[in-house]
Parts: sequence; structure tokens; C-alpha cells
Amino acid sequence: MSLVVLATALACGDGAKHAGGASGPPPPAVEVLTLSKQPFREQADLLGELQAESSVLIRSEVPGIVESVDFEDGQAVEQGQVLFHLRDREAAARLREAAAEFALTQEDFERTTALQSRNAAAAAQVDKARATLEMARARADLRRVELERMQIRAPFAGRVGARLVSPGARIKADDGLVRLDAMDPLALVFTIPEVVLPLAKIGAEFSLDVAAFPGRRWPGVIRFIAPNVDSASRRILIKGRVPNADGVLLPGMFARVQATLGERDTLLVPEEALVTDPEGTFVWRVGAEDKAERVVIEIGTREPGRVEVRAGLEEGDRVVVAGTHKVRAGAPVKPMPPMVGGAAPDAPSAGAAPGGGA
Repeated sequence: MSLVVLATALACGDGAKHAGGASGPPPPAVEVLTLSKQPFREQADLLGELQAESSVLIRSEVPGIVESVDFEDGQAVEQGQVLFHLRDREAAARLREAAAEFALTQEDFERTTALQSRNAAAAAQVDKARATLEMARARADLRRVELERMQIRAPFAGRVGARLVSPGARIKADDGLVRLDAMDPLALVFTIPEVVLPLAKIGAEFSLDVAAFPGRRWPGVIRFIAPNVDSASRRILIKGRVPNADGVLLPGMFARVQATLGERDTLLVPEEALVTDPEGTFVWRVGAEDKAERVVIEIGTREPGRVEVRAGLEEGDRVVVAGTHKVRAGAPVKPMPPMVGGAAPDAPSAGAAPGGGA
């Protein structure tokens, strides 16, 4: 009887042992992303300076005495607007004299022409009268230009600074009178490293912000790329155009620039997929039979939440993006769809085996 009991106990122990060997811990569930190339904008964070696209120190072409200043300091002015009047009585008198001389020579030319039509004047007399008329016309035009120079006008629309002279001041030709800056649009000047020159394109977009207006950004486009590299800094000068319709941006302000240097299709992985150890940065790739493979990658440009992969992975590879701490090299995993927008992944269908096997 005791022998039967012992044999039964041994048999039960063997059965339990075999049952325990067949059931191990299930593969860990991890979120897996299948890689595909996506549009990626090459961004660069840089420092730049705002400048007026046109800036000039207004000067007089002729010496004279300032009769009036026709603007307020800091005022916005239009192209052609009169900024200064110089004393012009003498110039106006010279123009009247020249106009009278022109009228006289015109009458003389008309009389001579009429006489020639009746064969009462020689052709040489007509030619001389015509030449005299043209010289009188030229002298009148010259006096008119001299009078116009007594009015100093804005060469383009913009904003004037503080005037440098007052009414009654005697000025010489080329004396500075006031600075005028074009305010809309403004130019943005910055530099980029020569290694990213192939990505810089005329018409590429950028945005900027300034310390004076935190939280606000202005758009712009690249309009100029220097044809040479600075030999000292190994950088290339870039100029952009920034709309400034409300005039809050000022020439001379420093700006933080985020420039789009180009766009290309590339492989991107979430930052959460990256694992770092003393040997470098790697990701877990899900290979055949859903087994994890350690793959060292070369990282390119970063953007918020995503990293460019330049080498190590290919389109169509499956990468673990969540649950990397549960993965071991060569061990199987249970792939799950990645969470999108914070939503939980879809549950696998009933009866589906881990890894998709039957």
C-alpha cells in the first residue's frame, strides 16, 4: 500500500514539474512604431540684428539758410514729403528772370519763323533764333531746379529721427540734417555655419522674437545669401525681410531667429525611443519572431519630441517607443500600437497570441 502511495506522489510531482516548465512569464507589452520617411524641416536657432532696409542721413545739395523745419522728431513721413525749406527768395527771383528771358526768345523765334514763311527772313536767322530759344529754355530749367533744391524732401517713406538743425541755421552743402529710416519692412541680418549652406534657400521662411515683446513672433523670408564665406568665422551672411506694419520693431534690435533652412524626407523617431549607455545611443528594434534587437543609431537634427535618424535604421523597421526598460536583447516582446494624443492603444482581438502567432 505504501509503495502505491509513493508511486502516485512521484507521478504527480513529475506532472507539476512539466506543467511549470511549459508556462513562463509572458513577453512584456511594448509600444512599437513602424518607421516611414516623413517631411522634416531643417531648423536653426540663431541670433540676428534688425536693420532698416533703407537708411540715410538727409543732407542739403546746396548751401543756404534753413527757413523752416516741416516735421516733428520721430514722425512718419511719406516719399517726397518736404522736410526742410531753405530761404528761396533769391532763387525764385532768378527763376522769374529766366522765365521772362525764355518768353522773350520764344516770341522772337515765332516772329522769325513767320517772316521766313513769307521769304522775309533767311534760314540762318531762323536757326539762330531757334538756338537762342533752346538756351533760354535750358537756363529756365536750371533756375527751376535750383529753386526746387530749396525744398529738401524725403527720398523714401519711413520715420525721421531727431533734427540736427533749427530754423535760421546756416548750412553748407552736405551738412547732415536728419536721419531717415525705412520701417516697413525691416531687414534681418544673421549668419549661418558654412556646413548648412546647401540648405539655405532664397525665399525660405523664418520667424523671430525680440526681448522687448516676449511671446510675440514675426514671420520673415530670406532674400539674400552672401556669395562668400567669412574667412575668420567660417560663417555666411544672410539677410531676410520682416514685415513691420505696426512699426513696433526698431532698427538695431537684437532678435532670436528660428530659420527654416530646408525641407527633406527623413526617418524620425520619438525621443522616448532613444536609450543611452556607455557605448552610445541605440534603440530597440523588433525583429523576426518579435524578438528585440539592439541597434546603434546616428542622430541628426532634433525637434521638439522627435529626433532624426541618419544611420542605423531603415524605412519599415519596427522600433520600441515606450516600455524600453522592459526589453532585453534577444527576448521576445508583445508589440502594441503606439499611443497617439494620450489615448490608450487599441486592445488586441480576442484569441490573438502574443507576437501575432497562432
